Amino acid sequence: MRATIRAADPESTVAVSVDSDSPIRVYRVPERGEAVVVKKDGEITSLDVHDISVSREFDDSGERGYIEFYKEDGQLYVRDTGSSSETLQQNAFGEINIDDGDPSLITGDCTVKIGYSTKLEVEVKQTRRGESAIPYKADLILKICDVRSPNEVKSELRELQQMMGQASISDERFDDLIADVATAFENVDMQTTSVSSRDEDVLPPEAVQKVSSAAKRTRNYFLSS
Repeated sequence: MRATIRAADPESTVAVSVDSDSPIRVYRVPERGEAVVVKKDGEITSLDVHDISVSREFDDSGERGYIEFYKEDGQLYVRDTGSSSETLQQNAFGEINIDDGDPSLITGDCTVKIGYSTKLEVEVKQTRRGESAIPYKADLILKICDVRSPNEVKSELRELQQMMGQASISDERFDDLIADVATAFENVDMQTTSVSSRDEDVLPPEAVQKVSSAAKRTRNYFLSS
């Protein structure tokens, strides 16, 4: 996966690439007329936009405020390290508030809104199949399988099964993934129908392991380069 970041402004001509070894920070520099800049490999580049509502790299107390894009295990993420305003990731599937500090997965073209009016366009060049909703769903399941109720996890797994069943992909590895997800679903289904487990708030560790393994493998299948 390759990605570039630019300001969603017709007057901005700057585009910065994200690679595996060089995370990117986006923040405001008051000394440059409140310019919004990108910092990569220690080099600072203006995005040709000015927005006083975008946070600085560090505040007066030394607390972080920048937005960071980075790659890890071949996947692209964005996170808000502590900005003072709402940060939103917007894509074809909806809008995600990411100002809680947790990394948010990027699998396709999207917009990241920072400050009150600045938008960053993220353009992603995929090297895998085009069913881009599937890795989002798999990543969601990976995040909730140990904290949400068994019925919620079961519902998300059912949707993932349906999406994978409709995908126009035919290879042995993908068939194995479908089987893995089906096994994970059956395991969760047993938890929701078992008398002893019916009132459990979360899945037991062995069920979480099966679900997280299937979800992670499915996500990485689509996003691996």
